Amino acid sequence: MIKKNFSEKKVYSGKWTPFFVSSDEQETCQTVGQGICDHVLKHRSPQKRPVTIRYRSASLTKLTLHDMGYSMFEGEASIFVPEMSNIYLCEINLLGSSHVGQEKAEVPFSAGQIYMINANCPHTKRWENDGHQMMIKIHQTDMEAAIERTTGMPVREPIVFSNQPQNMAAKTQTLAQMVALISKDIETDQSFFAARSGSSAEELLIELILEALPNNYSHKLKNPEPRLRPRHVRHAVELIHTTATENISFNDLVKASGVSPRSLHAGFRKYYDVSPMAYVRNVRLDLARIELKQKSSAATTVTEVAMGCGFTHLSRFASCYKERFGELPSETLRNA
Repeated sequence: MIKKNFSEKKVYSGKWTPFFVSSDEQETCQTVGQGICDHVLKHRSPQKRPVTIRYRSASLTKLTLHDMGYSMFEGEASIFVPEMSNIYLCEINLLGSSHVGQEKAEVPFSAGQIYMINANCPHTKRWENDGHQMMIKIHQTDMEAAIERTTGMPVREPIVFSNQPQNMAAKTQTLAQMVALISKDIETDQSFFAARSGSSAEELLIELILEALPNNYSHKLKNPEPRLRPRHVRHAVELIHTTATENISFNDLVKASGVSPRSLHAGFRKYYDVSPMAYVRNVRLDLARIELKQKSSAATTVTEVAMGCGFTHLSRFASCYKERFGELPSETLRNA
């Protein structure tokens, strides 16, 4: 049995941790689970020879990188994740072949391909030979913020990526090269990326993932119209998305935009087909829906979610919620 642990107490912010090497299934699940997510690892070998894992991670500001290598010897290894709670995982396959899927690992995933694991879904993988993968872990809120930055619109439905691995070409090739560049850079003592808290490079990487890998927002990301929004509208929208749960008034939006109330109102009508304050309400409703879908009725109440998202009149909240989503907030919470 091979074991080599790095200290769990030492923090390696913006730097790679030392390599963890182990052939113990339980120890591997615990260590990798702490870095990525809880999972079940199983290995079957006629000769009872274990799979050996070589793993390290690097925590940046808005994402974490995970470098995973495995030596099979013989047999078959599989992992199963019941639910990727609130996180997306972008996997770049550098070496080896495997099969991936949600409930069953049936889709071939080969070296030179990129695969996106969706948030709040199960995931399973099976491999039968040595392999090496680089993974990027991104929280759901950061992925949604990237959609909003790019389109200027709130996220109304969860972001869902294609369940098919993508070959490296064009933007996917650029994505792999950018990850390799960041990975190599943070190994150095004078890392460019590690020295920048909240680096825009991370936001750029997330936006590249969204553009390179097919998802249900791809058609909106390819539409150039949102990028033509005038400055005063962009400034007001930015204020809304950064302070949506706070007490925002129309005068606050006018002040942020730098134009007259009439011009601001006309800008929102032209680009979003709603008034500025209706846009605020819709952003809050979208935030509330995300919260309700992620909670359980035993852990929270509709009142708590509504108040936390900036609503003070609960009957009005329920009415607007049903008008927007076709169901009452209590129904969303009950079915979460």
